Amino acid sequence: MKFALEAAGVTKKFNNKTALADISFEIPRGSAFGIIGRNGAGKTTLIKLILGFLRPSGGALSVIGGAPGEFYSKIGYLPEYSDYHLSFTGREYLKYLAGVSGMNGAAAAAKVSELLEMTGMSDGADRRMAHYSKGMLQKIGIAQALMTSPEFVILDEPFSGLDPFAQKELCDIMAALKTQNKTLLICSHILAHLEKICDGFAIIHRGRIIRHGETSSMLVTRGRYRLSFENAGAAVVEELKEKHGLSIADDGGYILEEKKKGDKEAVLKRLIDSGASINALGESKETLDDYFNSVVSPREAE
Repeated sequence: MKFALEAAGVTKKFNNKTALADISFEIPRGSAFGIIGRNGAGKTTLIKLILGFLRPSGGALSVIGGAPGEFYSKIGYLPEYSDYHLSFTGREYLKYLAGVSGMNGAAAAAKVSELLEMTGMSDGADRRMAHYSKGMLQKIGIAQALMTSPEFVILDEPFSGLDPFAQKELCDIMAALKTQNKTLLICSHILAHLEKICDGFAIIHRGRIIRHGETSSMLVTRGRYRLSFENAGAAVVEELKEKHGLSIADDGGYILEEKKKGDKEAVLKRLIDSGASINALGESKETLDDYFNSVVSPREAE
């Protein structure tokens, strides 16, 4: 099985309103895939269809090689809003869920200890969840999503309400899951994290996927280069700025945007002729934030 998820022409209607229209994409097994879009774009509806909580009005969905809901034990899910039993300790709560999942005794205790260690919650495991921070609750949520050692893990807004340190910890957990060949589907508004974690992503806008593909290819801006050089005189740099649109990058290097064919070669030749040393030249990449804002207008209402 090559793909953990295959969607072909999926549509979902509620009465006369179309929530999703002609959704088609795949998620390769063992990869991390991001779903992004504005509030109301259809992300939550898509997740509910994947989990089998809703049925599509048209099209076909294959999840872990079967119909949505056919292999629940192979899927882990962290909802955007979790309703925990806060009178439990973290360990008690996970032991309860282990029992619901069919594990008991030593097997349940071992699994709970493994998950607490993986999520960095061993030290806080015996405190009441009512005293947990949002970050600690999210870690317990990650742990419960991994209870059955799922192949496919769906995380809906996992960074919501977390401070930067807690966000970094969750990113590390997700990176560790990728090394275990698990497939991750992550919905989040924190695009900088998705850019680092995800191998591919899809943008949903007004119920339709308007862009999808591999992160490495989608964020490359053709005709835009990042250039690093040294020992070039100030006059030469000013000349290149005026003639070829060379600009200074945030990191102290330079950005070259070709306005016409041959600009790149002309800049390199001028630098070399002036005695400058070229350290690096490569295609420049947009951030995921920039890419998203370029294809979805911030002023366009949903």
